[in-house]
Amino acid sequence: MKTLYLHLLLLSLIGLTGCVSPTRVDYDSASIEKIRSYRCYTIDTRETRAHYQDVALSPIVDRRIERSVETVMQQRGFANDCTTPDFRVTFNTIKKTKTEVTDLGIGATPFRRYPYHGYSGYSRYNVDQYEEGTFILDIIDEASKELVWRGTYVKRLGWEAPTDAQVLEIVTEILAQFPPG
Repeated sequence: MKTLYLHLLLLSLIGLTGCVSPTRVDYDSASIEKIRSYRCYTIDTRETRAHYQDVALSPIVDRRIERSVETVMQQRGFANDCTTPDFRVTFNTIKKTKTEVTDLGIGATPFRRYPYHGYSGYSRYNVDQYEEGTFILDIIDEASKELVWRGTYVKRLGWEAPTDAQVLEIVTEILAQFPPG
């Protein structure tokens, strides 16, 4: 009976984790009015970001992200061609190894053991290690130099670099919640 409850609990947890969005947003609620007044931005270059963070992405992926940010920001009404920007956009990635253990349940061997004449049971587990990547997009107020908004996107990494379309989709999903309101 305990194993039945355990299996039901595991199934419900798996079902709930399927509903979790890969995108999360955090912002300084005291800065909402300031954020809403933003009109013009600049994007930190790869060289600028290298001064204050480890730049792990290839230059190709960096350019894809920069183009996607420009596209989405312009669609949202922000300008990039100004002499004094209101805010800076910067981004970073983090990669970590995750381990996932799945209980495949109790299996039965195809033979009967004497003297029980029943199927022998054993538990099967599947252990999977994979890389999980977090893409972080930050909005920094240019006047105060403070972080005012952060969007993150978490995804299981594959073997290939993301395409232009995939990067645009991720950036669009993150920036859909900027400015907060």
